[in-house]
Amino acid sequence: MIPFKLEHVIERTLRAEPCEEQKLLREIARVKISQAEARAEWPRVLEHKWLVSERVGRDVGLRVAAIDYFENVRLPRHERTSKSHAPLLLRATQAQGVMS
Repeated sequence: MIPFKLEHVIERTLRAEPCEEQKLLREIARVKISQAEARAEWPRVLEHKWLVSERVGRDVGLRVAAIDYFENVRLPRHERTSKSHAPLLLRATQAQGVMS
């Protein structure tokens, strides 16, 4: 015997909507993270956007910053114990500075 109604579980599951940060990160960077992770990472993405924009001398945009952050700064869980790699976008801007 089940101590709760299945309809209640289905209804509750359908009502659990993602938070705004989670929706935005899913849409612009195509990352699937929990609500708690999205809320924690959002200020870091915004800070990364500012840092990269300052570095290149123009606004890089939220999408570029978010993608760069998740691909190059925030390491996947299995890589967090290994040494960090320099972000690809920052390396590219450094190379551009050397070439100028």
